[in-house]
Amino acid sequence: MNYRFQNLLGAPYRGGNVVITQNTQLISPVGNRVSITDLIKSQTITLPLQSSSNIRRIAASPDGTFLLTVDENHRCHFINTARRVILHRINFKNTVNAVKFSPDGKFIAVAAGKLVQLWRSPGFKKDFFAFELVRTIADCEDTVTAIDWSLDCKYLLVGSKDLSARLFCVEKLKDGILNKPFLFLGHRDNVVGCFFGYDKKNTNKVSKVYTITRDCYIFSWGYSGNNDGNFDENDGGISEPAFPGTPERDGEGNMDSGSVGNVKKRKDFDGKDEGEEGYLHKEKWELLRKDGFMQSPAKLTACDYHRGLDMVVVGFSNGVFGLYQMPDFVCMHLLSISKEKITAAVFNEIGNWLTFGCAKLGQLLVWEWRSESYVLKQQGHYFDVNCLTYSPDSQLLATGADDNKVKVKYELMEMFYVFGKL
Repeated sequence: MNYRFQNLLGAPYRGGNVVITQNTQLISPVGNRVSITDLIKSQTITLPLQSSSNIRRIAASPDGTFLLTVDENHRCHFINTARRVILHRINFKNTVNAVKFSPDGKFIAVAAGKLVQLWRSPGFKKDFFAFELVRTIADCEDTVTAIDWSLDCKYLLVGSKDLSARLFCVEKLKDGILNKPFLFLGHRDNVVGCFFGYDKKNTNKVSKVYTITRDCYIFSWGYSGNNDGNFDENDGGISEPAFPGTPERDGEGNMDSGSVGNVKKRKDFDGKDEGEEGYLHKEKWELLRKDGFMQSPAKLTACDYHRGLDMVVVGFSNGVFGLYQMPDFVCMHLLSISKEKITAAVFNEIGNWLTFGCAKLGQLLVWEWRSESYVLKQQGHYFDVNCLTYSPDSQLLATGADDNKVKVKYELMEMFYVFGKL
């Protein structure tokens, strides 16, 4: 007989982060496998692939074609989601705490221990070694916990356990310009999440930075420089026209900030800044406000930011989650899921659904915060399963476990429902 893996039933979530692709496809690790849930059709499939140990981190490409999984043994799989096959494999030397694709899908940022490695994303083409290491960032003093890309893929925001966040410029700078990161200091605990904030009028322009710490505080940082590299009229200098064909007024490639009569450089025709004033990590950032979530003695364990809505969702170790409108820090919702630690919290692409995961309970739920209704609410058995049986028409599957619960699964929907509690 030829047996073929069909699906994995039980707990929909056992730890790690979750991602949502194409606004409705929920991808979650289940032990050493990966499950994909269609939130519209309420159907779940498990990829016929498995890692050597429990999956620790996952990341999806912007178009949802590729999936990157990293397990506890630092082994990484590069998966074609549509074909459900592994394309490439690689082993990392340190524990991976965060991994994220760039918005254009060309690079992958991997936080391995104290290092941040930038890899060129492989494609469908077969290569002897598909992963190409582009750059290694070794400026952090402790384990890296969070990373975030800017929309133009030029900057990388890194948070670590050394109580600081750093802003790096990924692209190669001109000769004579030091590529040192800008440090966001003042935190009293580990940085759990760090995110770029954007201008409401120009959605591609970085104007804010949010850093969220484990001791339930959020820091709002404001950018006080000129992101477009143009000279401010109040600085007492002469500004050049924005037309690309305007000839340069001096022949020097770098701008001397100490001279008063010099003209500050604008962007050239290719969109590159000519001088240090065009780089975010070279300009001045200031702390605008510091707000507390008021959940002490609980710790903040999960967070996410939606740049379109300018909202932050956070989860705590006591099972409470909160939704806040930034930058005024207005609490929209503050509810409790359970008494266990929330290990995953993420927005979908539109921002109307919130996804939460609790590893200890094996619980995974999707909540629509506008209508305050559940889109998905699934939880596996807490203890061992003792018995199971099919219905005569093979459409229903009932399971009983030591947690005094009987769960019934409808075969077409591929979802578990609590039938009763004994």
